[in-house]
Amino acid sequence: MKAPQLSRRQLCVAATLALAGCASEPRQPPTRVLTVPERVWDGESPDLADRVSARVLIATQAGSVSTLDVRRWREGLKTHPAMRTAVGDARGRFPPIWELSNPDAHGAFVALVSDVGDRRHALRLMHPLREARVLRREAGDPLWDRAVSGMALSPDGRYLAMVVQADPTARYRPLHMGRLVVMDLAAPTSADGYPPELPVPAAADGFPWVLGQRPAWINGGQQLLVAAAGPRGRSTADKPAAPALQADPLIEVIDLRLQTRTAAASGHSVVASGQGSGFLVAHSSSYQWSYAAGPGRPPRAIPRRHGLGTPVALIDERYLLFTGAPHPESPRELTANNSPLVGPKLMLALKLMDLENMAVLTLLEGIDPRRRITAAPSLVTEPPRAI
Repeated sequence: MKAPQLSRRQLCVAATLALAGCASEPRQPPTRVLTVPERVWDGESPDLADRVSARVLIATQAGSVSTLDVRRWREGLKTHPAMRTAVGDARGRFPPIWELSNPDAHGAFVALVSDVGDRRHALRLMHPLREARVLRREAGDPLWDRAVSGMALSPDGRYLAMVVQADPTARYRPLHMGRLVVMDLAAPTSADGYPPELPVPAAADGFPWVLGQRPAWINGGQQLLVAAAGPRGRSTADKPAAPALQADPLIEVIDLRLQTRTAAASGHSVVASGQGSGFLVAHSSSYQWSYAAGPGRPPRAIPRRHGLGTPVALIDERYLLFTGAPHPESPRELTANNSPLVGPKLMLALKLMDLENMAVLTLLEGIDPRRRITAAPSLVTEPPRAI
């Protein structure tokens, strides 16, 4: 029997998939994953971490969360205390974590995790000293199809803010623009047993949506910064562009008590510490960063030094935690478990930088770019250890 002949298109597709499969995995999987550097690299400041009281959270592939005390960075990652009381399945496995909030001042955080059934997800508040609390559990809603931004937990742990898909019928679409949701975790629960949502003011022109990016708390959680579309972006809201490609994105400050919403700066991808009023903001698709001491204050440019990639958190309005290229002297390794059509990526490093004098220190190496990483200031309960 004669074998069927493949068309030219079928041959091209087969060849492309074969090449992609060959290129999808590195020749050798990484040997240094989430490890403390071998030494303090040349040009870095070994005592920089002594000045910073902050906690970093990293979601692992096993559905667990590890934490890094910045002042004790040499000790490396430790399992978050909340995971010790978390309940896994019959085999002790934890559900995958799709999104992770920053920790509050006491170390509690919120995770978006897989739940029972098809396309079901749940929001769980994980606390170091208490049992996990389910904040939402839904099925079939766009929020639980992962159309949700990064989540921002207020410093005192009372409010949780995020952006969800604006169109309830839209599924499996990028979250370019959506509805701002703020939950009051300290208020009496609603009829469904979950924390209630707070009313959120619309913009002066009545435009209700914001860009699909993680909000940021300032002034101890009294105000919230969100990225929003400018006049030109709002005119094309039916087909919104990605936040970094918006024609005129801006940062708005929302006061939930006064129910006001005003422009604070131009840009997108806002990052703040929750303490004070200072924040970082990115400009255009090139992600040029600047720092402003508060809403309406003039920004100053932040040089892209020391491999600055993605900001994770701003601490004390001065210190920046970010992921980026490792030190030139550090071993280079590539990611594993890659998509067949996407080749391996360079493993990143977690670094701490002083925005005043540009001093830097590498805290962790061997970070997969796909990992969820957040951070926030932490309460000082004891004097820092000598390093």
